Amino acid sequence: MKERFIDPDKIPPSLWQKETKKLLLPHILVDLWKGLLGKNGLLKQAENIAPSNLTGGISKKDTDNHLAWRYNGSCARVLLSLIDPNRNLSKISDAYASAFAGERVLLTDLPCGSGPAIITILCTLFELRKAGVLPRHPLNIKVLGGEISPTAREYLTEQLVEIKNVLEEQAIWIEFDIVEWDTLCKISTANLIKKINRMEQNFDFKVLMLSNFSGFLQNSGKWKKANLQFENIFLHYRDTNSIAIWIEPQKNGVIPFFDRVVKWFKSTFKALLDTEAINDEENWYGRASANCVQPIKKGDFPVNLTVARFNLPLEKKMNDES
Repeated sequence: MKERFIDPDKIPPSLWQKETKKLLLPHILVDLWKGLLGKNGLLKQAENIAPSNLTGGISKKDTDNHLAWRYNGSCARVLLSLIDPNRNLSKISDAYASAFAGERVLLTDLPCGSGPAIITILCTLFELRKAGVLPRHPLNIKVLGGEISPTAREYLTEQLVEIKNVLEEQAIWIEFDIVEWDTLCKISTANLIKKINRMEQNFDFKVLMLSNFSGFLQNSGKWKKANLQFENIFLHYRDTNSIAIWIEPQKNGVIPFFDRVVKWFKSTFKALLDTEAINDEENWYGRASANCVQPIKKGDFPVNLTVARFNLPLEKKMNDES
């Protein structure tokens, strides 16, 4: 068996209970979340059972509902994809570890919401470095988040301000810019791309995160309106080392949606893909499941995810003869 960058046998107990086989959200993340809930009068709400039909939205009410009832689930899916304790997503976990082994990394999250993906990645890297699972090399991360909800942008910014000095204990330095982004708006996407292009281009790695997006994009034909925006973002995000990681819960319709996205990606970026990637019909996405300890309520909750990885190279490999 190929050796993993993040060895499942060495994952610290602050993230994974080996005996019970349960995930634990990083304690720094939980403290940030509880702080936000308390400050905004949402702690009691978070202790109650969430409605089954809850979906996100732009309004403060929708954002607060997601923060109280869905934030921990979104965090847990990212955590599971990163540490992969049950060895279901080795290529995805290794992709994270390789990306954040560099000295300078651009981490972009679209749509970032209140920050579950960004905060989970940062806090998990902190724990893995603290436990000696990942080396404590100097790591400079430039964070770019795009989100339509002003309340969600505010919540993420608050967390990043609070965590900044803590991360430096493990030689992780961050800069961040959280901007307005509307998935269906060409002008909004053009502004986002302009910001990406204006950033310093000497990154060792670029990581583009997309998550909890399939439900929105499948409704009312929104994928047809949005795929041009994704095409432009993917094209401008290309670099020597650049990947996109797309995480969704295991819900009805997610696999057909990913099949559709993979087909689109192969067609749109055929000139940049090697023959093996174009012909591969099986290894574009994977699935994983685990239980996670509840950070506020008693007990635990199921974590089920489907995740796809897309390489975004600058050019086609020279040794590809097709």
